[in-house]
Amino acid sequence: MCIGMKAPSPPPPIAEDASVLEQRKRMRADQDRQTTEDKQKQFEMRVNAYTGKQGKRSMLSGRKGGQGYGIDRDIMSGDTLGV
Repeated sequence: MCIGMKAPSPPPPIAEDASVLEQRKRMRADQDRQTTEDKQKQFEMRVNAYTGKQGKRSMLSGRKGGQGYGIDRDIMSGDTLGV
C-alpha cells in the first residue's frame, strides 16, 4: 500500500426488510425445535435399547436392582461393613 493512499471503505450494509428477518427467526426456531425433538427421540431409543435387552445383568436391572451389593453378615463389622 502506498503512503498517502487510504483503503477503500467497505460497502454499506444491505438493509433487510422485516419480513426476511422474521422468516429467518422462524427458521431458527423451527430448527431448534427439531433438534430438541431429535435429541429426545435418540435418548428414548437409547434407554429402550438398554432396558429392553434380556439376559444382561447390571446393578439397576438385576434381580436385586438398585439395592446395592449383598454383604455377608459374618464378615460385616460396624465400621467397615465388610469392605
